[in-house]
Amino acid sequence: MIFDESKKPSVIVPLTGTTTQMLIEQAEEAQAAGADVIEWRIDFMIGAHHNLSFTSLGREIVEPILACTTVPLLLTIRTMEQGGQVKLSDGRYRILLAEMLDTLNYLQVPAERIGIDLEFRFEGTPALCERAQELGYTVVLSHHDWNETPHPDVMYLVFDEMLELPGAVPKLAVTPNSEDDVDALLCTARKVSREHDRPIIALSMGELGKRSRLEGWKYGSIATFATVGEGSAPGQPSIAELRAALADSQ
Repeated sequence: MIFDESKKPSVIVPLTGTTTQMLIEQAEEAQAAGADVIEWRIDFMIGAHHNLSFTSLGREIVEPILACTTVPLLLTIRTMEQGGQVKLSDGRYRILLAEMLDTLNYLQVPAERIGIDLEFRFEGTPALCERAQELGYTVVLSHHDWNETPHPDVMYLVFDEMLELPGAVPKLAVTPNSEDDVDALLCTARKVSREHDRPIIALSMGELGKRSRLEGWKYGSIATFATVGEGSAPGQPSIAELRAALADSQ
């Protein structure tokens, strides 16, 4: 597990660079600023350099990042439909993730330092999840709703479906249109975490949802995202702002 459940919450900082040097510098800066986990948003790199394979990316980037930091690394390819930088067919997404797992296994990276983000609605996710867990990696199952905050019963069912994959950490991010929407997301997170006794991540996006990033741990969400420089999603606070808020609420 790349998340330390004793921390409230684990702070994830995304890396959005489009060159090896940018990513290494961002990783070092993120760790120095207090990140508990760094997330390499690979879709930023793919968006800037089309037709890249993870075989070359892994050797040129993963090993240097792991060498210059000590915190875990979450690897994420976010598709455009889920708020990312690249539009990928199901086949291309599957190939990239399969390459990722094969390359990490070949490189013999420390399994305890690796997390793999898998988009939940992709039909190949269960098989990829099983393969990643066989290799010892933490799996985050992610689903983003960029249109609305669904009814609490619907959000509960989404979490319930994700929790059917044993050992994975479900992450649900939704878009609020009111403070009531933020409350609905947080209350759903609390219900799910209490009833299932499994780690989850719950986020309400945008400026309106920033409260969920600062207070979600009180409702059972084990991790949140913060920025050092450029963020990867709307509403992410700076790590300095987040750390200050967490200190005030302890």
